[in-house]
Amino acid sequence: MDDAAVTDWPIVWAAVAARVAAHRVAGRGHLLTEDTVRMETVLALEEFGVAPGRVAAEVLAPQLAGGKLDLVVDPPGGVAVELKYPRDSPTGFSPDTMTFGELLRDFLRVSVVPADDRWVVQLLNDRLARYVANACLRHGLAWPGAVGSTMTLPAAALAGLPVTAVRAIGAAAVSGTVSATCAVIEPAGEGLSLYAFRIDQLSAVAPTTEVIASAVDAGEAAADVDVAVVVGNRSTREGARAEILAAARAILSRSGQSTFTMPEVIAEMRRRGTGYAESTIRTMIGAHLCADATGTGTAGYADFTRDGRGQYRFRSSETVR
Repeated sequence: MDDAAVTDWPIVWAAVAARVAAHRVAGRGHLLTEDTVRMETVLALEEFGVAPGRVAAEVLAPQLAGGKLDLVVDPPGGVAVELKYPRDSPTGFSPDTMTFGELLRDFLRVSVVPADDRWVVQLLNDRLARYVANACLRHGLAWPGAVGSTMTLPAAALAGLPVTAVRAIGAAAVSGTVSATCAVIEPAGEGLSLYAFRIDQLSAVAPTTEVIASAVDAGEAAADVDVAVVVGNRSTREGARAEILAAARAILSRSGQSTFTMPEVIAEMRRRGTGYAESTIRTMIGAHLCADATGTGTAGYADFTRDGRGQYRFRSSETVR
């Protein structure tokens, strides 16, 4: 074919799944790695008319700040591919939350890369696939369980993942909603399936600090979380602080309660026409205004204190003033 963008990629991925299955039938399953899957992808592409000279591995992408893509067909702007083949720990103690974050990270990374087409391909065993589907359900992320179904990854939902998953996502976090469509689910031998997702383009954006606020809100000490990102300069923090305090007081005045949540403050500030991003608001509340947050990167205003998971109250006797 002359153009990788018009290659019948679902057929290619089905062929890769069959090649992986053949290795396992031949007794080589324990030797399979992501590098094996990458080479089988190259061979499958060659079978469907994509010459090896058109394919590059470990391609640097400026949008990934030094990061690399597993495969690119017709680089730099052809078809970007990220591959993942996580395997359970041989000890039986598998860090599923970290693996979950790493799986989601590939969606975020590929979404910001300008290309004719973008693919995330993951080989998941049945146990891990069930875990991922259940974890997505718990955190408001619909994992597509059928070909043709779509998934969305809003930044706010990703920020609420377990801290280990947030750390695995790391600098790949974006302040936007990433969307993808499941194009292929193919068996790759007993108990293993290949999932291929076509990723929609997302405008390149700076990494979001929202993940930091989420980790702090989850009760982690700031020393254990990378809270080195400061929200703007001092005047920016003061301006955001003033709006947040006013919004919190308004919420308490209406509700008659003594506690409020981050989403309530965000909604109130949006209603008032705030110019601050949701990630900034979350970081301010969780890391800069909360007396329970300590360590590098906290501003130390100590206006709020936590009152149970996700709940905040004014630290002083003040509620409305």
